[in-house]
This record gives sequence, C-alpha cells and structure tokens, in this order.
Amino acid sequence: NSVGAIEMYFDPNRPKDYNMGTLGPHKHHHTLVNKKMKGVGSDNDLTVVVRGDNVFGTTVSKSFPATNDQGQPMDGVDTVSISIASYRVVESKKHGKYAQYLVIFCDGNFRNTVGVWKRYSDFSQLSRKVTNGPESCAAVVTGLNPLSVTEDDHDVELLPNAMTSWRLLKKRQRWYRCLDAGYLSLKVFLLERFLHDILFESSNPQILRDFVGVKSSEGSKLDIKGL
Repeated sequence: NSVGAIEMYFDPNRPKDYNMGTLGPHKHHHTLVNKKMKGVGSDNDLTVVVRGDNVFGTTVSKSFPATNDQGQPMDGVDTVSISIASYRVVESKKHGKYAQYLVIFCDGNFRNTVGVWKRYSDFSQLSRKVTNGPESCAAVVTGLNPLSVTEDDHDVELLPNAMTSWRLLKKRQRWYRCLDAGYLSLKVFLLERFLHDILFESSNPQILRDFVGVKSSEGSKLDIKGL
C-alpha cells in the first residue's frame, strides 16, 4: 500500500531524536497511533495501532546501465537506492494484528521515489526469487564448483550474500507472530540488510523494481495525486 507512505516518511513531525545513542541496545519504542485508514486487497479497513522508525537503518545506492520500460539499453545510468524507513503494526478484521514495513525505493531522483508498505510474506516471496531459479541458487552455491558453467547460468543470478542475510533473519525469527518493539526493531534492520545485499549483488535492479511495483526508472515516478 503506497497511499500516504511518502508523506509519512517525510513527515516533519516524525521523531528526530531516534538514534543509536539515545535508544541504546535495549530501548526500543513504539509510537501509539490508533488511526483508521483504507487498506488494499482483502484488508479494506485497517487500524494503524503503533509505528516505529528503523533506528539502525541506512539508505544505500548503486548505479546500473539505464534501460527503458521494455528493458532495452539507454544512454546514461540509473542510480537506485533502497531502504526501510519504518514499521507499523496494523489490525484488520480478517487478519488481526500484523506488521508492515515501509520500503523506500528511489530510481534516480526524488521525483522517482516510491514508498510501499510490505508484509513479511512479501519479503518471503522475494527470498524465493533469490534462492530459486531453474535450479535452486542455494544448491548451485553449495553443490557446484564455482568455476563450472551450465546452460542455465545466464538465467540464474547468484546472490550469496543476500541468501546469507535471509538465513540470518530466519534464525532470528520467532515461532509466533511477535509484535514486540525490540523484536520489530531488529527485524526491520535485518529485512533492510537483505534488500541492500540484493541491490549490491544484482547486475540490474529489476528484481527490486518488481518488488516495489515499478517497471523502470521512467516508470517509477512518484504519483503525487495518489498521496
């Protein structure tokens, strides 16, 4: 859900003193919201219960050869950046309470910035794209000689650091739906690290464009009217 995401990210009323020094390793805080809003899909009505910043997060960027909406090469470069600005806990009648994470994706400049709220299940689907291809990328990494070449090598992009980041996140995952501030602060940081590794290791940003729902730098311009 991108409605209001950019507005929230650049909201001047967001707390400015959330940093590693003031919060410390064991002091993580939610901000109470209790605001109703329109959802998407099966969640028509949502109540935002609490929200919190990604206090340990950073924005990273990488430049790629420019392409158009059809994926054809163009002159110049596309500089892509990605981060997770914050998280929130929402409640719906159908799904109860669950967490969402605000992914900020910039394809060039501010006008090409989108903000989308993603659930953990969305990241899980992305991880399957990273770890599975015509053959499992993980199997390729662990079971084959790194110098070996197969017919499908051009179809499978190996992202070993991203896979490692995802495995680390899975090791820290709770068995039940935990909405504790300390746990969500760690989870949002690890999810962001996963996205960073995908950005750094990918030869093109299309997998991340697909994740946030844009086609190319030309197609990712911010729809101000939608906010």
